[in-house]
Amino acid sequence: MEFNPQDAGDRGAFTLLPEGLYDIEVVEAEERTSQKGNQMIALTIEARHPDGYPSRVWDYLVSTPAAVFKIKQFCDAAGLTSHFESGRLTVQDCHNRHLKAKIMIEAGRDGYQDRNAVREYLSADAVSAPAGIATMPEAVNGTAAPAEPVAVSEDEIPF
Repeated sequence: MEFNPQDAGDRGAFTLLPEGLYDIEVVEAEERTSQKGNQMIALTIEARHPDGYPSRVWDYLVSTPAAVFKIKQFCDAAGLTSHFESGRLTVQDCHNRHLKAKIMIEAGRDGYQDRNAVREYLSADAVSAPAGIATMPEAVNGTAAPAEPVAVSEDEIPF
């Protein structure tokens, strides 16, 4: 085997993805049983680090009432809503899916280092929705918003 040792650069140590929104791909999906005996799908997700190289994150879709919300998020974001509604998801359904996820840094515990984790899977609708509140609402108390700015006296300002 031959290689260029300079390709290693200064990436000698593992670096986490910074927290944020990423385009991701499910590169592996495997059926497993959780430590508590529940059905789950273990996902290996790949995202592009801001420095340009691929980075992997591991996540688990666990079939418990407390974790079904994450299965729904994943299905909605991956275009698998009908699978969620049917109550059945397979590893084949998950593999090679492209979607968006908010990645966070989870503090290490039990002697392990910090790691990346999926905070939330996002559908295209959620990502494209504008953040914040409307500054010029269409209607106020059922009446159309004025076309021209309205003068307000200082006595009418509540603060």
